[in-house]
Order: sequence, then C-alpha cells, then structure tokens
Amino acid sequence: MKRKVILLLFSLFVFLALPAPVFANSAEPPCLVVLVENPPEDLEITLEFDSGLSLDPLPLHRVFKAWEGYYRFYGAEGVEEPEGLTGARLLVETGGEGFAVPLDAETFSTYNNLLTLDLDTRTLETGQPWWRAPLLVSLRLLSTLALEGLVFLLFGYREKRSWKVFLLTNLVTQLGVNLCILYFLSPSPVSGGVNWLHNAFLYTPMEILVLLIEMAVFGWYLDEQSKGEARGCAVVANLFSWALGGVLLTVLPI
Repeated sequence: MKRKVILLLFSLFVFLALPAPVFANSAEPPCLVVLVENPPEDLEITLEFDSGLSLDPLPLHRVFKAWEGYYRFYGAEGVEEPEGLTGARLLVETGGEGFAVPLDAETFSTYNNLLTLDLDTRTLETGQPWWRAPLLVSLRLLSTLALEGLVFLLFGYREKRSWKVFLLTNLVTQLGVNLCILYFLSPSPVSGGVNWLHNAFLYTPMEILVLLIEMAVFGWYLDEQSKGEARGCAVVANLFSWALGGVLLTVLPI
C-alpha cells in the first residue's frame, strides 16, 4: 500500500514538473469581467471609449458556464493604465433593443475588475451578488461529500465515530479549498485556454495537500479498519473527488 501511494504521489509531482506555456506581460493591462445571470443568447456587450482615446468600440468576448455568462475585456492597444478608461461605457444589445451603462472611474481602480449586470434594472454593480459565493460553495461541498461518502461507505465504514471523523475532516479541508477557489480562481478576463491552465496549476497543489492531510488524519483516528485501509480510503476518495472537482471547475461557475 505504501509503495502504491508513494508511486502515485511521485507521478503527480512529475506531472506538475512538466513544461507548460507561460504568458508574461511587463505591465498587466486593465481588464474586467461583466457577469450576467441567465443571459439571452443574442446578448451582445460592447465597451465604448471616450472619443479622446481614438479607439473603436470593442465587443466583449463571451464565455458561458451553466446559468452564467461572462463578458470579458482584457486590455487594448493605447490603454496602458486604468485611468485611460475613465468615461468608458458599456453598450448592451439584446432582443433588438439596446442601452448604455456608464462605467464609474472606480470600475478600473484595479487591474482585475468584476461587475454584475442586471438586465431587468439595466444597472451595474461592482463585484458579485451576495448569494452567489455561498451557493457555489454549497454545490461543490455537497457534491464532494456525496462522492467521498460513497467511497467511505464502500470501504466498510459504518460506525458513528468514523463518520464524525470523515465529516469533520472533509468540512475543514473542503472549506480551505473553496476559500482558495474564491480568492484565486474568480472569473478571469484571461482567454479560456490560459485560464484553464491557470486554474489547473492552482487547483492541483491544493488537492495534493488535501490528500496528504486526509491520509494522515484517517490513519491516526480511524480504527474501524486497518491503518492501511484508512489511508487507502483517503487516496481513492480524493482521486474521485479530484476528478469531480476538475469537472465542476469546468462546467460550473467559479
């Protein structure tokens, strides 16, 4: 069992050590993501600048995940500082109608900006709705607990004490993972391929750390089965959870 676990961990570290494309910029350009809940298929959003910048309106690149749409802007030639976007506005078109929403100077006060567009009220809010993060964390947490709980059950754990250890350990580790996801893997203005690579290289080390923690805790506190069985359960459960998490990061909003 120990040899298999060591071989598995070694394979994961080799995977992380493989060369990967790197994208660099001496100064990160200003960027934003406009979040829209349940956007119509024909929704188009364009960023328009003050005439003084001599820039043509820029259509925002669309990406859809589940019930959300992300409309991304990632810098533009001639715009090197956030201050250069003061006075910009969003042109929104859907259903044969259109309207303009001005962008405040604070919108580009940082290099990574998240806005939420409400089509019903035709307003923009800085950040995301208050309920969004708790909803997404709950979906990821419940999915992970259900999958790992099934593995735990198949390994023969039935005692109440064993399930208490399982639930407490997973609640702590998954809370840490989800806090990292909220802080580091927020909707990104970067293109899809680069964003996937960015997410993968942040998500993978987190899952390795969770695997090591759960192997240690299960080995120390679970006595319903042997220590080897306990650690093996942690490995199998986390491999399934790892795969599930990767899928959820792909298909669900972050």
